[in-house]
Formats: sequence, structure tokens, C-alpha cells
Amino acid sequence: MPYAILRFQKRKAGSVAACERHNERKKEAYKSNPDIDMERSRENYHLVAPPRYTYKKEINRMTAAAGCRVRRDSVMLVETLITASPEFMNSLPPAEQRAYFAAALDFISERVGKQNIISAMVHMDETTPHMHLCFVPITKEGKLSAKTMLGNQRSLSEWQTAYHAHMSARWPELERGESSMITRRKHIPTWLFKLGGRLDKQHDEIVKALSDINAFNAGKKRDKALALLSAWLPDMERFSREIQKQSDYINSLKQRVSQSEQYADHLRDGCYAEELKVQEANKRIFELQRTNQQLERLVKLIPPEVLAELQKSGRDRPRGR
Repeated sequence: MPYAILRFQKRKAGSVAACERHNERKKEAYKSNPDIDMERSRENYHLVAPPRYTYKKEINRMTAAAGCRVRRDSVMLVETLITASPEFMNSLPPAEQRAYFAAALDFISERVGKQNIISAMVHMDETTPHMHLCFVPITKEGKLSAKTMLGNQRSLSEWQTAYHAHMSARWPELERGESSMITRRKHIPTWLFKLGGRLDKQHDEIVKALSDINAFNAGKKRDKALALLSAWLPDMERFSREIQKQSDYINSLKQRVSQSEQYADHLRDGCYAEELKVQEANKRIFELQRTNQQLERLVKLIPPEVLAELQKSGRDRPRGR
């Protein structure tokens, strides 16, 4: 059940430079994002090349040319994240991945104006291929207004419906996703997905270390296995606890939807918004639960006495921020 993913993030002047540094890979290292493999950054490519100068200078040039009135708190840029569920995106051959991003670019161009798009960068150096498309929200009337272009919650829902119709014409297996701006999604944080990705990467190495249980009684092999596990187990336990919290959140949303349905028609919009939250939360928790199930299977391979020793050492370890 793969999902077509389209997400918007409004950026004011103060966050434009950081957005550019990330999208255009202008940093030498990304310690805060271990998912980025700098060795593969050469595989990244543009569908719309960025300006010769900075995003900020190009935005200033465009708004001045259009005669836009710019306030201190104006949204200067809308960053659009375009991708699909990891299992779908990673199953596509490179040419088909490029076709996917090109189709999405066509869709966005029709709606916001090709002339407003300042960069469309495809990242191939992270876990799942995705595109960062940035546009300046200048309307046909020459106003700088992200609100006019993106609209309210219902308008964003229509964006998602139209996007799904456009993309599923070629890839019919895609399900309709939801915008993070509709759901106001704060209940499943980005760090949790990054943590899940890191745990996945460590999984094979730990399985190899545990393949011979006698390794725990064999000098260096035992020490290596314990070192891997002692670093991995606290994160795994934190991940499992967070999964349970997200599941509880989804159940509370479902209950609110059920209660909303019992009220009169004037509360229908509230019920609709809650349903959207449930759909989005269910989609994201599904990916996390698959990782969690794999991690739970790995824990079962650890001898009980070793697990108890590791958990005790984890509790005794000083906690840092």
C-alpha cells in the first residue's frame, strides 16, 4: 500500500539560507543527519537548476520585479517535499524514479507557475529518493502570498486529491497521502524516523555478531557483540516506547472521530479534520511498526542473562541531554 507523498513547508526570510544549504548540499558534513551519505551526493541531480547566486538574492530579485509588497514576517519561499513510500520508491529503476519526479514537477508547475520555481533538487544520497522543490509564492496578481497559493485545509486536501490523480494515472498502485499542513503533524517527530533508519542499518551487523551464541564466551567476539548491543539497546528501547506512545495517540484520534460523528452537522468539519489526522498517523506508524517488529525479533536472539546485563548497564549509565 504505497503512498504518494506531497508536503509543504512555508519558509520566512530567516530560514531560507538553511533550506538552501541542505537542498543544494553546500555543507561539507551533515553530523545532524546521519542518513546523508556524502559519497553518494554526486548522484543527486536537478530538474530545475538553482540560480547562479543564492536563493535569497533570487527571491529578492523576483519579488522586486513583480512589485510585491514584502513584510518582515512574509513567507518568502515554499519548500515542497515530493517522494513516495520507501518500498515503492526504492523498487523503481533510476529512469522510472526520474520520471516520477518529472511528473510531480509538471503537476506543481501547472499550479504555481513554472517561472516561480527556483530549484528542484532530487536527493539520491539518503535512505529514500526524494525531491525538494522550492518556489516563490508570487500570485498572478503580483502578490507574495503563500496563503493564496496553498489555501486553507480544504484547499490543501484538494491539492492532495489532484496530486494523487495525476501521479496514479501512471502508477495506479499509489494511495492518496495527506499534507503535513493539513494534519499539523507533530505527534510523530522526524527524529523517530531517523532513529528507526539507524537501527535498521545496525541490524545486520548485530545479527552477524549474534549468529554464534558462543561468541559471548569467546574473548574478542564476546566483547564486540556486547559493545554493539550496549550501544544499540537503549535506542531500541526508546524507539519501542515511542512506538507505543504513537499507537496510543492514534487510538485517541479514532475515539475523537467516533465522538465527533455523534454531533450535529455543524461539527462535520471538525470530524473531517480528525479523520485526516488518523489517516496520516496510520500511514506513518505502519512504517515504524515494521522496523519495531524486526528489532523485537533481534532482541529474542540475545541470551536472557546477557540482556539483563545490558539493561542494567544502560540504567546505570549517566544520562546526557
